[in-house]
Amino acid sequence: MKMEPINIFDFDGTLTTETWPKFGVWVEKFGYNGTERNENLEKALSEYRNGHVGSYLETFFAFFNDLLVNNNQAITYEELMKGEKYIKYNLGANDFIEKSSAKNYIVSSGLKEFLENLKIAKYFAGIYGTPVKHNEKGLISGIGEAMTDDKKILAICDILKNNNRQGNDCTNVYFIGDGPTDLPAMKFVHNNGGKAIFVNQPNQDEELYHYSNNINETLNRDEMVDFYCTADYRNGSILSNILQR
Repeated sequence: MKMEPINIFDFDGTLTTETWPKFGVWVEKFGYNGTERNENLEKALSEYRNGHVGSYLETFFAFFNDLLVNNNQAITYEELMKGEKYIKYNLGANDFIEKSSAKNYIVSSGLKEFLENLKIAKYFAGIYGTPVKHNEKGLISGIGEAMTDDKKILAICDILKNNNRQGNDCTNVYFIGDGPTDLPAMKFVHNNGGKAIFVNQPNQDEELYHYSNNINETLNRDEMVDFYCTADYRNGSILSNILQR
């Protein structure tokens, strides 16, 4: 019996043009610019990490959580979703997802509730990410446990279970990612019968190009990448053809 095709996408940098997540635009309340990667916010994050224990992802979300908690503040969903207007999707991504006949999922480190409320969200069978916390008024008062690399694997297992797959059967499952936090998920899918697809941006500067190549080479040493191509989802592109089997 042929298994139904399943595509599992990372979000930032995979479906979008930037790795910097846009869910944090609300940090303008605390004097930061959250629309893009910038020196002021990066410095604040670096100083926070110097005084707190945890992985890169854990301290990233802890910083945003503590901004709310330590200032006794909460944000509305309207404030959370301010970041959507700053998202730029990769070429053809919206059209591809809308018309895709496969079951498509997002497994991202980004905020789950932000991703679930995007206009593109209705075209996905499921979305997994870092959860927010709510106060008694239903406002967002903090951020829960980060979607770490290992938790991405648990999310994939849940997707398999929800699609009546036996055990870790990733037959006809494709995982599409662009960065180091995707590596464990890629290895899991590849090692269990699926395909790992590593994508890069079409117009990369030299530094970003070498960064992507280094990650791809790391994966290739372990023979974990099945496809390496540009994040161009337009009909007839290499990536589109791969995802359409």
